[in-house]
Amino acid sequence: MLVLMSAIGGAAQEKCVLTNVKGLFGLNLKMSPAQAKSILGKNLKIKNKSKGEYIFFQNYIEKPAPGSLVGVRAIYLRFFDGGLYQIEVFYENQNNRQTLADFVNSQSAKLALPVSVWQTENNIARADCGEVSLVADVILNPHLELSDETVRAKVEEIRQKNKK
Repeated sequence: MLVLMSAIGGAAQEKCVLTNVKGLFGLNLKMSPAQAKSILGKNLKIKNKSKGEYIFFQNYIEKPAPGSLVGVRAIYLRFFDGGLYQIEVFYENQNNRQTLADFVNSQSAKLALPVSVWQTENNIARADCGEVSLVADVILNPHLELSDETVRAKVEEIRQKNKK
């Protein structure tokens, strides 16, 4: 019984650590546009903007993604004040029968993240890890979004103020 109790306690205490995810093409939150460009390749036109919000978008609908982005359909990199705060990736739908559970399991393995940290509701899986979150779905194509929630909230606040 002691062994069972410690196994249950260990599973319940698994940590959700996303502050330094390796495996999302080598990108990390808080890196500069220049660092992102050096990782993804010089052929991507990521501007080195250090003030305010900057969104880089690239799709690979008509031509396949190059190098480390093979299998990507579209990618958004969102920067604020020179730091990457959100990475959003839409993958090619290579297996039309891929379920959300399959996608979450494969991403968890790539990101060295325990599957147990994901919460699924309405066909969307979410891993809340304090200041960092990871969202996955397969509604259109397999889709993954890694966000610094503190910076994202600040950007949303600025957007709301600018609407007034």
